[in-house]
Amino acid sequence: MKKFIHQHKLILLLAILFLFFRLPTLFEPNWYGDEGIYLVIGQALRHGLTLYSQIHDNKPPSLYYLAAIGQTVFGFRLLLLLWMIPTLLYFSKLSHFFFKNKAATIAFLFFFLFSSIPFIEGTIANAEIFMMLPTIAAFLLALKSNRKTSWLFVGLLLGFAFTIKVPVAVEFGFLCLWLFFKNPKSLKPWLLSLGFALPIIFYAIYFWFNGAFLPFLSASLLQNFGYLSSWATGSHAASVTSGGLLPRLVFLVAIWIVLTVLLIRNKLSSQLHFLLCWLAAALFGALLSGRPYPHYLIQALPPLALIVGALFDKTQQRLIIIIALIIFAFGVKKYQFYSYPVFSYYSNFYTYALGLKSQSQYRQYFGSEVNQSYQIANYIKINTNPTDKIFVWGDNPFIYALSQRLPITRFTVAYHIVDFSAYNEVMSILETTPPKFIVFVPMTGRPFPELSSFLDRYYYIKQVFGSNLIYTLRS
Repeated sequence: MKKFIHQHKLILLLAILFLFFRLPTLFEPNWYGDEGIYLVIGQALRHGLTLYSQIHDNKPPSLYYLAAIGQTVFGFRLLLLLWMIPTLLYFSKLSHFFFKNKAATIAFLFFFLFSSIPFIEGTIANAEIFMMLPTIAAFLLALKSNRKTSWLFVGLLLGFAFTIKVPVAVEFGFLCLWLFFKNPKSLKPWLLSLGFALPIIFYAIYFWFNGAFLPFLSASLLQNFGYLSSWATGSHAASVTSGGLLPRLVFLVAIWIVLTVLLIRNKLSSQLHFLLCWLAAALFGALLSGRPYPHYLIQALPPLALIVGALFDKTQQRLIIIIALIIFAFGVKKYQFYSYPVFSYYSNFYTYALGLKSQSQYRQYFGSEVNQSYQIANYIKINTNPTDKIFVWGDNPFIYALSQRLPITRFTVAYHIVDFSAYNEVMSILETTPPKFIVFVPMTGRPFPELSSFLDRYYYIKQVFGSNLIYTLRS
């Protein structure tokens, strides 16, 4: 036993750290907005609603089906925990493909740490962290295998990643170009493209037969062009050209060209050329919308970790690596990415687990209104039937998930109604089939006079939880 522990002490230590980092994530309350949306949509899918046409969000479909499997924050985070085990194993293989010993170990430890702690939302079940597994597996297969049939599987893996989050298409484009220039004879572009397209075609056929092809095409693909530019333009109605997307794409290609020239002139090793080009592609995807959400940086984490590992490889050009890391840091600074505290996160959980903090105090750490959401959901759950639907005018989808009640409209949050100017659609549904309860949160800058008038005529305030007004239908 002692011999086994001694021989595998690093693996055992990493396993203990993995559980230490991930265990608190299983017990978090419903507090993270996007995660709440995923769970509400997953709940709707389990009840037979059709994605995009009957329940809406603007991401590709695979993430919502993963949420449907998870069902709750605990289940979703447990799925993520299990998902990260092969992700870490494949990244370990990838790091050892590029480096030996020290450099590979440092790259892995960097990746392990930042994908496991809340600093850049490594603990949240977001699209970026789920898409790392198929992306890393695809890159590893593309680098290690020369068989023609492998290109189909590489494409399939990246196509599946694309159905989790659209920006991975930039990494697919980079890999295609790199493989073509490396060995154009062995590459089968049609197999690679077919593999990439198959998951998308599968979903397209599914939504076609469910009468939701156009909503699927619009919400999961076309609307993403507007979404990716909407931070700059202030509207989902933006186009490919309106948010600076094309100039940034030209800049990305220019970086690839410069790096390739350095490679040709023997100023750059082939390994470092690949990693720097990959990092540029991944960072482009992370910065695509210009939004400072930290989980976007997770897309760039695999190549960034490998670049950090390359610093400790004596055969690599360290000056170029340092310049690349400075540019990466400048991009993070320019877009003002924020981060989450780490020490207080674990302190909050483990003091609660040891009985030194109440559940209410534990939940309060995640936001002042988290406890209110639980109170509202519990009230609605007690006073409605499982088949009853409710409406929440606010940005707290957790109320739907916690009360296990579906939204009466296809929207789960108020900002979607605002972004898509869907006021008339919402009012038409409310007037036709008024729900028993409406949760109303007054929001400065988001007037909805038609809803306010509707509430005055047909509803009255039954309960108040903080700023949340619970309206019930007049008898």
